[in-house]
Amino acid sequence: MLRMQVLETRLGPLAWRSSGDGPPLVFFAGALAGGELWRDVVAALDDRYRCITVDLPLGSHAWALPKGADRSAGSLARLLLDCLELLELHDATLIANDTAGGLLLLSLASEHPALQRVSRLVLTNCESHDQFPPDALRKASALSRRLPRLARGLLRLQLRIPVIRRAVLKGVSASGLDDHRVQSFYRPMREDPNVAGDLIAAMAGFRPQLLLDAEKAIPEFDRPVLLVWGDSCDFFPMEQGERLAAEFPSASLVSVPGAKTWVPVDDPLALADAIVGFVPAPEREPGPVLR
Repeated sequence: MLRMQVLETRLGPLAWRSSGDGPPLVFFAGALAGGELWRDVVAALDDRYRCITVDLPLGSHAWALPKGADRSAGSLARLLLDCLELLELHDATLIANDTAGGLLLLSLASEHPALQRVSRLVLTNCESHDQFPPDALRKASALSRRLPRLARGLLRLQLRIPVIRRAVLKGVSASGLDDHRVQSFYRPMREDPNVAGDLIAAMAGFRPQLLLDAEKAIPEFDRPVLLVWGDSCDFFPMEQGERLAAEFPSASLVSVPGAKTWVPVDDPLALADAIVGFVPAPEREPGPVLR
């Protein structure tokens, strides 16, 4: 297991990990997931790329943000790009899923100077257009705004009940999670209610109009974009990926049969293969071919 390092940001400390050497790939996971979401993808890529995972403050992060930290959607979107500056990365490929993908799209309209450090984007099933949050989570987002303490308590309770936890996982992954990932994702919220509070505060700030207003930046993003979309996702169907691919000037779409929202879990090698074909890397010694 890679050693956790601490990245000091304007919002507070974030956990990050790095392995391999080569062109930088920076992975951001969405709500209720951390760097372990990308574990098998990173294992297939770090022989030719530098793979960096950063845990966003979306419920599976190691340390709660300090009181007063700006948890708004715009602030979290800028945080992704802040990380590139703090890690001194250039020509980076940003890879995001789910909530993090929506935040990455939002960041394109931020005029953040670190956008110049981005060479490519890779998105798996994620929020876009008016799906911020997706329809299935609109009530949860509204509750997070109106009654945040109740929303936080319900979230922590749900993740303590195995049958509910399994139902949540079934909605985002066709293959399910091993015990290590389950503990990695859910232990922080069980042990610290303020970690759950960070996710609730973030959800309270999600509104469809934010991404709709940011859509103008999509056709202006002239760098390559790869969409790797699970075709069995209930939250973000294939039609959403097709629409997004059509809006970027230079985008390609890869369908992953049978995968749900968490493509990196359901078919990590399909995702890794797509990235290898998308991001140029130095020649390597002959070795096993991804299957």
